[in-house]
Amino acid sequence: MDIQTPRDSHHPGPPRFLRTGDRIVDPVFVDVEHGFDRDNLAPTIAGTPERDPDEYGADTFTWSVASRPAGSAAAVQYTPTPYDDRDRYDHGTHNTAEFEPDAAGTYGLELDAPDGTHELTVRVFDADGTEATTDGVGGGGRHDGGGPPRIELSGRYDSATETFVVESNPELAPDSYAVGSDLTVEFLPHDASSLDAADIAVEGTTARVPASALDGPTSLYAAPFDGRRVGVRDEILLDPESERVSLPNRPPDWLDDAVVYEIFTRSFGGEPDGTTFDVLADRVDYLAWLGVDVVWLTPVVPAWSPTVETAPGGPHGYSTADYFDVAEDLGTLAEFEAFVDRCHDHDIRVCFDLVANHCGWTHPFFQDTIAQLGEEPEDPYQFPDIEAWDESSDYFDWFDRQRGPSHHDAAPAQTSFFGVRLQPNLNHGNVALREHLLAAVEFWAERVDGFRCDIAWGVPHSFWAEVRERVRAMDADFLLLEEAIPRTPAFAASEFDLHFDTTGFTDAAVAVARGERPPGDLLDAVEARERDGFPRYTRLLNATENHDEARLAHEAAVGDREDPAAVARAAAAAAFALPGVPMLYYGQERLITRHGERRAFAFAGDPDREDDIERDPYKRAFVDWDERPESHLAFYRQLVDFYHDSPALGPDAALVRPAYRTETPEDVLVFGRDAGEAKRVVVVNFAADPRRVTLRPVVDTTDLFTGANVAVDRSDDGVTVEVDRLAVLSTPTLFDCGG
Repeated sequence: MDIQTPRDSHHPGPPRFLRTGDRIVDPVFVDVEHGFDRDNLAPTIAGTPERDPDEYGADTFTWSVASRPAGSAAAVQYTPTPYDDRDRYDHGTHNTAEFEPDAAGTYGLELDAPDGTHELTVRVFDADGTEATTDGVGGGGRHDGGGPPRIELSGRYDSATETFVVESNPELAPDSYAVGSDLTVEFLPHDASSLDAADIAVEGTTARVPASALDGPTSLYAAPFDGRRVGVRDEILLDPESERVSLPNRPPDWLDDAVVYEIFTRSFGGEPDGTTFDVLADRVDYLAWLGVDVVWLTPVVPAWSPTVETAPGGPHGYSTADYFDVAEDLGTLAEFEAFVDRCHDHDIRVCFDLVANHCGWTHPFFQDTIAQLGEEPEDPYQFPDIEAWDESSDYFDWFDRQRGPSHHDAAPAQTSFFGVRLQPNLNHGNVALREHLLAAVEFWAERVDGFRCDIAWGVPHSFWAEVRERVRAMDADFLLLEEAIPRTPAFAASEFDLHFDTTGFTDAAVAVARGERPPGDLLDAVEARERDGFPRYTRLLNATENHDEARLAHEAAVGDREDPAAVARAAAAAAFALPGVPMLYYGQERLITRHGERRAFAFAGDPDREDDIERDPYKRAFVDWDERPESHLAFYRQLVDFYHDSPALGPDAALVRPAYRTETPEDVLVFGRDAGEAKRVVVVNFAADPRRVTLRPVVDTTDLFTGANVAVDRSDDGVTVEVDRLAVLSTPTLFDCGG
């Protein structure tokens, strides 16, 4: 992949698109109360990042506003405090900045860096419908209700005119109050390129760029605006030498028929202290037999929780003590690499769990910032109070801080992930800290095929944009999967390929399993992705459970469903057949809620305390490798194989709500998938016993999943099928009846 931001430069990256009222802000806390998104203006790291870089001086990077719309007085800000409860500590470095525009129009920001002055364009649309400039971008339209618009760039080289033609293909959100005439698209070049915005000829929502205006591969960015909301920006790369275009902001092609498999690393061996990289390597044959394509391992780096006999939440490893090594209990780095090689021998990719929001209390850099500790607490799960800080430590500014003290620690107290002192938050306003993490990114990108990025919403978008450019330069097929809860389309702007959907698909699946919501709500969850503004080309994860969520069979057992295992199979069938990337959590295919071994509770016997293992004892349980629930396991293996062989279930096939009748809507999910020539009607049954559905008479009643004819009755106006768990049926036509 050609990288537009020069690798030997501190240029701050792609242009930004905002609307009035938006701001680029990096708050002291990112949580339920303060929101789930953060960003800042930051220089990129020039050259190869160092593991332990020297601190950058306060005047190494300085920001200013070089140009602004008429009437604007906006200036860059340092450590603003948009929330009243706790002020952010000002480290005084000011190498990164934040910005809140006060008028619509185009802003030119400047970054003075050791390698010169860099420009960054910030385009602000007028959400009130009145443009502050006369640059041809209209406001207009309705300004309430509905999701943001979307675009999907495509392009070609016109040899007759020696011009690149870029189509933006804009569309309003399905529930938008705007009309077509409200919709505009703004095109901007990367500010590090030779292309001037004035050289881009825009006709409606199409841009034309003369090849003569380019001195090499050049990124062009675009964002849609419907008079009220700005959609996710997209990127296209124009190469005048090859006369070709490419789309850097796209998932790797291999993802489109991939099945993701998450492993809670230290439970996969089947017993306490039973997991090593050698054991994992021995299980690759099983993973290949199951048919999965991507293995996501929970953290394998050194961390505190695996060193404690019964750590709260189990030995999860999300408290990093070293970003450049593997945990001793799992083995050596060479043994990890051998495990990856064995996966590759079976065409399985490995996804590394990258934790950039926080590290662990035991990380030596955090320990270096402590000048004086209080007494050792009696509780083995607590840490001593911090009575004084060493503000002369090279790493003092690497951690987020509030101005005042906390309950346990002296001012300026570190902030911690949701208040858990085990996990101090990292300060992404410190460029040296970002360089340290980017060195880790490159270290692991040489060894694995993708990153699952923990608490992605707690890390500035500017950081993820730089991560993407670096890893894609190393491997064009590298995967970036984000954990953003709730889901946020902004992470699809040249950052991530695959997105969590916990508050949508996963929560709906759990509620259906418990009998609290009808199966049709799964369709609502998938369709909401479009209303939320996710571009068509990005991918979302269809996960029914993961290491932070309840086991679905456990939830069904405490709900109103008769057969929890059958419910789990039905939910998995929906995850594979609906648009999205299906994911399995280790052991669900082996019915771990019946055959697995529970982990010990950290607070057993203490009625006033519980951890998430106690709330769901099988969430991170040990796999039983001796007993095989044959029919349950066979269903999952068949489901994986069927998905791989069924393009009509892929992410590009449209979701349709076909006409049908059933007397048990609380048990049955019916939907269509339209892949052009291949059209399918899918029926999923969540009940313990078979259920009947009447479909249009043109539907072929031979179930492609089982090979059986599932018809039980036929009339002039319909055919009735009886489905045990899953049926996938061919049909010559699909009529969308809507929700």
